[in-house]
Amino acid sequence: MTAIRVVHIPGRTPYARKLHDEGIQVLNGTTVDGLAVPRDATLAWLLEHRPWDWLDVVHLHHPDFEPIPWLRTVLAECCRFGKRVVFTAHDVSPVFGGQTEHHRRLRVLAEHSVPFVCLTPATEAEVRWRFGARTAMVPHGYVAPPGTLTRPVPRNPGPTRFLLYGSLRRNRDVKLVLACWRFARHLAETTLRLLLRAPSRASLAEDAEVWRAIREHAADPRLRVEVLPFPTDDEVNEAVAGADCLLLPYRWASHSGQLEHALDRGALPATTRTGFLPDQVALHRRLVGEPVWFDWSDHTPFEHGARLLEAMQTVHSAIQNGWQPHDAEKFADHRRREHAEIMAAYRVLYGGGQ
Repeated sequence: MTAIRVVHIPGRTPYARKLHDEGIQVLNGTTVDGLAVPRDATLAWLLEHRPWDWLDVVHLHHPDFEPIPWLRTVLAECCRFGKRVVFTAHDVSPVFGGQTEHHRRLRVLAEHSVPFVCLTPATEAEVRWRFGARTAMVPHGYVAPPGTLTRPVPRNPGPTRFLLYGSLRRNRDVKLVLACWRFARHLAETTLRLLLRAPSRASLAEDAEVWRAIREHAADPRLRVEVLPFPTDDEVNEAVAGADCLLLPYRWASHSGQLEHALDRGALPATTRTGFLPDQVALHRRLVGEPVWFDWSDHTPFEHGARLLEAMQTVHSAIQNGWQPHDAEKFADHRRREHAEIMAAYRVLYGGGQ
């Protein structure tokens, strides 16, 4: 059987890199017919390396950084040469850029009959209503491969360990977390770890207030700040497994791979109830407990700090009173079955069916 050759735009995330089996070959990070395909391929790179006789499918993930004319050109070229295109609708509301431009890109995809992969049934309904797109419901799936080491049970005594990781995106209120946590009397017996991606000059300018807050609060010995070039899977897996709680202070979001990661590694998620995050958890009903939810969605910004602190105090009390994660073996079995279904769905999508 000849494998379907797929280029992800981009191919950096575990979500993209895991989508392979004996029938699907991910080309990112490999050499094909003497051509080195970058892990983080862009539409510009793709357009520079025509003809595309070395690929079968272009899988788009985050088009916010791609100019719309380039997107239209790639879609036209794929149609001309019989190459299939698939789009995963990670973000219905944009993390980067404005909503008007983000939705313009999604409408371009819908106009070209590109199938939208939606991660929950609620997303699928939203995408069909808003963009009139062809859709397929395929869940996010695992971030940490099932069966990898989670955490010692029972937990060793000690302070409650909070974790934030990733880049300082504007849809996560890290600055508020730092200010509330550091001075909260009831959280004195806790620690906070920030595992951050190395910033660019642009992000240093855009996130200047957050970096000032980090420098200010770094004087507290309970705060551990680490900046890495791009944290590896092993480094992030180790960080999540070593935390009691993964904090997800989203101001807005559509979906969260980090939420799935917390479930994979047995950390208690504390997250805003926003976007389709509750629908992600609902897909694992009866296998996982509810996250500690807090609500920032009712237009009462002066309550955000109080609600965040209440959630963190709830986590702290639960951890110190012996909270235990869900059954790791049962959840790993669930993830394996889920992944088999995900791959079956992608074989159909990549093959041109639905």
